[in-house]
Order: sequence, then C-alpha cells, then structure tokens
Amino acid sequence: METLFLRNKNHKGVVLDVSNQGFDAGAATFGCALYDKESRKLYFFYTGASDKNFTRASIGLAISTDFINFKKLNEPVLSCEDLNFKELVTPTVFRVGNYFYMAFACRPFNKGRRICLAFSDDPKGPWNFIKVIAEPEYLWEGNNIDLEPCSIKISENEVLIYYSNVNNKLVEKILRPRYWFSTFWLRRIGILKLKIRSPKDVEAFKFKGNPLMHLNGGKGSWNESLFCPGCLRIEENYFLFPSASTYSIGFPYKQYIGIIIDSTPYFTSPKFIGVLIDGPSEKKQIIPNIKSEIALDTPSPIIVEDKLYLYYAVMDRADNVWKTALTIFFVSGRAYK
Repeated sequence: METLFLRNKNHKGVVLDVSNQGFDAGAATFGCALYDKESRKLYFFYTGASDKNFTRASIGLAISTDFINFKKLNEPVLSCEDLNFKELVTPTVFRVGNYFYMAFACRPFNKGRRICLAFSDDPKGPWNFIKVIAEPEYLWEGNNIDLEPCSIKISENEVLIYYSNVNNKLVEKILRPRYWFSTFWLRRIGILKLKIRSPKDVEAFKFKGNPLMHLNGGKGSWNESLFCPGCLRIEENYFLFPSASTYSIGFPYKQYIGIIIDSTPYFTSPKFIGVLIDGPSEKKQIIPNIKSEIALDTPSPIIVEDKLYLYYAVMDRADNVWKTALTIFFVSGRAYK
C-alpha cells in the first residue's frame, strides 16, 4: 500500500524564540500549527512562559506567510491571569461548524494539569473559556495529563485529540511503595474524543483502549516513553508523530521524534513505528551551538503542496529555555508497506 514518504530532511533550526520581555520571555514553545489555505497564513498557537521555570504560562499567537518567519501578537490570546490558572499550555486548535475550538492543558493553583476547551469565531480571538473537559482519574494518568498539538476529525462534529500522562510516580507509590524511588518516568499516550454540537453542548469521552501501551518500546529503547504526539490524516492512512524519551538511562535524557502509521486513528495495529528525528545524533543540526543534550517535545505537522513542515519544541538542557524549531521534509507517494 502506498502511503506518505518523507525524504530530504532539512533542519531550519529555531524559528520562534523567546521575547526580550513580556509573557513569553521564558519560553515560546509547545505549539500548534494551523494553516489557512484561503489566506495562505500559518497561525501558530504556542505556550508563552514568564520565565524558564514556567511560573506563569499563557497561550500566544504568531503568524507567518512563509512558514519560517513569524510575527507575534504582543499579548496572549488566552491569558492565565484572566482565567485564574497558574498555567495554560500545549494548545491544539481545530474548527467545527462556525467556530474555532482550542483544547489546552491547564493547571489550577495547587492542582495538577487537566484539559480545557475554549472557542472563538476568529483565530485571533477573542477566545471564550468553555469548561474543563478531562481530568486525571486513572492510575496510569498520575496527577497530570498533557495535550498534543493536533486533532483528527472523524465526523462533522466529532474530533479525536491525543494526550499523555506526565509521569508514573503515583502508580509506583501504590503498586511498589518500597521501591518507587528507584523507578524512572514512563509516559504513555491516550485518546480523547470530543462530540461538539455547539460551544454550550460539548461531550468528552476517553477511549476505552487507553493507554496505547503497545506503542511503547521496552526499557532503554528510543520509544520507551511516548508523549504529546502530533497527527495527520492522509487519504486512508493516519500518522502519529510522538515525542519519545529514554528516561531510564538517567539525565540528560536522550529524546526523539517518531512516526507511527496505521489505517485507523486509534492506532490499534500499526503498520510502521520508527524514528523521524534522532535527537542525540541530529542535535547540532537543529541547535548549532548546543552545549548539552537536546530536549524535544510536541511535534506539530502540516502539509502544504509537496512539503511537510514539522514544528516542535526544542531545548538545550544547558540553559533550560524552551523554543520552537522547524524541520521540513519533501513528500512523495511511495513509502512504508
């Protein structure tokens, strides 16, 4: 079967940096690329943090007409102060009916991250908060759940979004209370289905097959932990672009961006699982002056004509400042069988 084929990898490096001051002076990262074909504009919704410790974080917007050079809006389109949250992070924006919807991970004060939803009739806003649509409730989810930057529409009013746990320490404390301190983070992916009839009528359902444990590799493998994946649908095939890490080797962790292909958006029987970006071996191509190991997160893909633009969060662990990088692939028709 012919599917997507990616070739001629071209690292463009950091395309969205932190500002000198303001809400994104500490991070400009964890973003969602939304391409408007009519205007040929790329709207990039990103996480802006006040400092590198993410003391406060809001959702910003940067716009590009060439996919490489961005102009930021001066103020966040969704502010943590306005909603009285500590953090608003990892947005994913999609359209249903006459409205744009933004799912994002939010952290209330003194609580873990959960997933919220907002809506607007224009990408630039104003954005209106709807409600919390998912909270951590199962053992594998722990105390925090994070969101991915893309969505897949499965009907006129149903959308799948992918999310992940942050760590598994809660599980280890319960199952192995004497040994939990010696374990490593283990991140997995889950699926959330949204049924949206209107901004006032939204239902959210967690996929009964969560987490997608069969996508994880064994201890020490590149896909030992998977989190915050981007996604695409091209004709009859679905593509997942997960962030991946080998936390078991200790700090600084080796991290990757993978590609998973299946004929179903639930990725029950993948046709292919492999590495797309090898962080340890490609880090100097992405950040030429890098001083430590590279961190990778939140891949957000879009396809325009014969190119796949993959935006992703990137950090030099020597300075702990999250930014946004871009890698471009050329697309042809023949690929994994």
